[in-house]
Amino acid sequence: MSSVIQEGVQLERRKATRQEMKDSAWIVFLVVVTLILIAGYFIFSSQKYFKPGDDFGYNLGLFGGIMLLTLLLYPLRKRVKIFRGLGLLPGWFKWHMVLGIVAPTIILFHATFQIKSVNAGVALICMFLVSGSGTFGRFFYTKIHHGLYGRQATVNELKSTLENTGDVKSTFSFAPDIERKLEDFRFQSEKNAQAGQLGLWRFVKIGIQTRQLSSSLVKELHAVMHAQAIQKNFKLEEIHSMEEKFTEYRGLINSYLIAVRDASQFHTYERLFSYWHIFHIPLVYMMVFSGFYHVYAVHAY
Repeated sequence: MSSVIQEGVQLERRKATRQEMKDSAWIVFLVVVTLILIAGYFIFSSQKYFKPGDDFGYNLGLFGGIMLLTLLLYPLRKRVKIFRGLGLLPGWFKWHMVLGIVAPTIILFHATFQIKSVNAGVALICMFLVSGSGTFGRFFYTKIHHGLYGRQATVNELKSTLENTGDVKSTFSFAPDIERKLEDFRFQSEKNAQAGQLGLWRFVKIGIQTRQLSSSLVKELHAVMHAQAIQKNFKLEEIHSMEEKFTEYRGLINSYLIAVRDASQFHTYERLFSYWHIFHIPLVYMMVFSGFYHVYAVHAY
């Protein structure tokens, strides 16, 4: 296999691996927080150990409230000029998401998993809505943060890898049906996504098609290479070499299909992210207002 193909596949594989590691870490984090909440409910909801008004419970609520307020630093970092030199935005976003989960967890422990007043209930509901909304926002963000041109550049790089192997022939010249299906998939995906007109059904459909086509093309690739090995009576060393090529070709097929899917779905994710902003921002204001009112009510009454 040529160095061009290997470099292209390895680059995409490294990108995919980094994203998978980030996604896995996020899932593990959410699972750990969920287990802590479940354990906390059974241990502390009886209020045997502390109550929200005790010194420990009060300080716990104060600490959680301060953490919630620090969430507002992220939009300031994005929009206020004097904050723009303070660290990289992705790092701010990461901690914004982490605090958006940890702070509500601490608040729940402060409340001992109970609601004993209307103002506390409203503040708690607003907090849950903001936290849940932020989790959805993170998913949309990961789909658009490279930008449309970044997505298209990835597709073009992979397409170039498919078409240029150093000896004029394309990577899958031995399997023209696979070449044709890959090109047809890209053409149809780009056609459907023109001017951001990818409807909800087509948006879902292209995700399903990507999985189905990936599975079918890998099976077809295996069948073609297996038939080629039988026809040419490959020796053991050649079979091992073919297995390595199959692994690289399979990775290239999957990377290409995913890149085409992400590029075609970009505009839809962009719209969903803008709709999410319209929903999320008012919730943040509601959470801040209800939180301040809760603190005022606790001290006033």
